[in-house]
Amino acid sequence: MARIGDVVLACLQAELNARTGLDLKAASPFPATCMVTMVNGAAKYMADAGSYDRITYEAMNSRYAQGAAETVAARLAGILRELRHEPVSVTRDRHRSSSP
Repeated sequence: MARIGDVVLACLQAELNARTGLDLKAASPFPATCMVTMVNGAAKYMADAGSYDRITYEAMNSRYAQGAAETVAARLAGILRELRHEPVSVTRDRHRSSSP
């Protein structure tokens, strides 16, 4: 997870499908949330539960159980909510004079 002001990058090693990314963006309390997958190496597909029912390529080539994508997305959404309520630390410029 990386936060730059009101922009958040939610990073995951596995490759999620677009539906899961859109669901995460909808659940995010931040105005700009980007889902970044295949971070720090690839961990193959993490298909959403519906992909298993439809027997998609992603689901059949996934090493994750049905429902794993929804579980991960729910946890990431929880982390985003926690992150939203953390105070943002602002560092003052050390070279700036303290006098008006």
